[in-house]
Amino acid sequence: MTSASILSPAKIATASSVTTFSKVLMPTTVNKNMKLKNDFIDKILRIRNESLNNPVFTLERYNQTIELINNAKLKSSARRNDQEISLLKTYDVLNLSNQDKLVKKIQGSEDTSIKYYVPINEVYDLFISECNECNIKRAKPKNSSKLVVRPIISNDFHSRGQVDLIDMQSSPDGKFKFILNYQDHFTKFCILRPLKSKTAAEVAYNLLDIFTTFGAPAILQSDNGREFVAKVIEELALIWKDLKIVHGKPRHPQSQGSVERSNQDTKQLLGTWIRENNSTKWAEGLRFVQFQKNSCFHRVLNNSPYAVLFGNQPKLGLSSTSLHPSIFNDITTEEELTNELGLLTNDALDVNSSASDSEEDELKIDEPNINDELKDNDQLNITEQNEKNDELLTNRAKRTNDIRETARQGQKRQADEFLRNTAKRHKLADLNVGDNVLIPVPDVDRGPTDARNVLAVVMEIKDDKYKLGVEQGIINGYYSFHQISKATGTSTILVENVDQGIKKSLREVVKLQSITGGQGMLKCSCKGGCTTSRCKCKQAKILCNSRCHNSTTCRNK
Repeated sequence: MTSASILSPAKIATASSVTTFSKVLMPTTVNKNMKLKNDFIDKILRIRNESLNNPVFTLERYNQTIELINNAKLKSSARRNDQEISLLKTYDVLNLSNQDKLVKKIQGSEDTSIKYYVPINEVYDLFISECNECNIKRAKPKNSSKLVVRPIISNDFHSRGQVDLIDMQSSPDGKFKFILNYQDHFTKFCILRPLKSKTAAEVAYNLLDIFTTFGAPAILQSDNGREFVAKVIEELALIWKDLKIVHGKPRHPQSQGSVERSNQDTKQLLGTWIRENNSTKWAEGLRFVQFQKNSCFHRVLNNSPYAVLFGNQPKLGLSSTSLHPSIFNDITTEEELTNELGLLTNDALDVNSSASDSEEDELKIDEPNINDELKDNDQLNITEQNEKNDELLTNRAKRTNDIRETARQGQKRQADEFLRNTAKRHKLADLNVGDNVLIPVPDVDRGPTDARNVLAVVMEIKDDKYKLGVEQGIINGYYSFHQISKATGTSTILVENVDQGIKKSLREVVKLQSITGGQGMLKCSCKGGCTTSRCKCKQAKILCNSRCHNSTTCRNK
């Protein structure tokens, strides 16, 4: 017979190298490595205690199993108990050099090799879970940053405004190189403006035009960063002293995703307009794209953004009426329309009224009673007309409120759907104070050889947000559960080991923990070939890399 063979890449065993574990625990010390070793052994021992048939043996159980099999062989089949029968079906004992070895029972005559089956997958997983280096190298879960934890719901027009810029530098329209996309978060009503540059002053000037027409929002939000919004608001305050706006959180996926989707729709609709009109003057097409986008049915609102804002569907003049096109195709004035329809306009009524007055003056008819009756009738007609107008306004207001209430319910349903999807895609970890967690580090905040994650400890839980700490201090801000993941294995960072008197940003923590200095990967977004000192890479006296400027022409390589 041959020596041991391999059952599978992850299941290895030999008759002479059975895995055994001593039940002797290492003494408890404050040394971190010793603590990890003790915990690892404890968990290994718990694994072997889960089942009597578990082939991960302690030395005691290994010798006991050999003795049970030898004794069972001496008994007749009728006298063997269930445990002995089960062991004889699975294992056998061979005597090698006067020493008994437990082997896997040979089934059939074709396979003559001696095998011992030891499942060690769980042991591998356990070892990796206790490894800090394995934890901090772990890749970030896919789509974890897109999970919605607390959806933002707006209840009225202009409670929150979102502004974003679409870069059109690759296909400029004369002096225009950017598109300003302003969207009301509640109604999804968007306003598009062409820009020559993306400076805060020009953005503020165009927003001022929007705000003086529709009013200003309470909160202004942009994905371009808190500093950018602050500069825009500062510029607006200089022009309009009474205006007071606060800026929202930058890069907030729960709310900013709406305007990002609007950007995609805008680019697609603008592309369609350019192809249909065979024109590169996209600045002129923005008005038509804006109207089309605001007129389209929105699934969440259950109506068009235009209707949610104004209470009725957008109109295209006589094209939106029930009149046949043959009636208004060849007419250009109100008089021609009146003649076609055979109706009297207000102006015509005024003319007729003036003519009657002139005739009456010429005849000099003095009929005071008739005049008094006419005045009473006029007053009655005005009252009836006012009542009709009030009824129309009441109906319009009720219709607008009903449309907006439907929009609110739609946004609430969408928020609930987001939360359900989050629960399905991201298993919520039960985190407590003292648990160790992993914080993914953005590429721009770490060097090329730095770990992907920072290992931290939960210091405080407040409104489902987590304040985290490392040995170097407290990390700024609070984190949501989708931004972190629970570290496997034993907690190696304790709350009492954190210097709570110091606050650090995540980038500062990475730099302190990095052996190479941290933030070693710079990238630029130059468009002019990286020939001037404005290039970040050139300033740092390094060559551009594959992450820079989307592979455009570069002279700094």
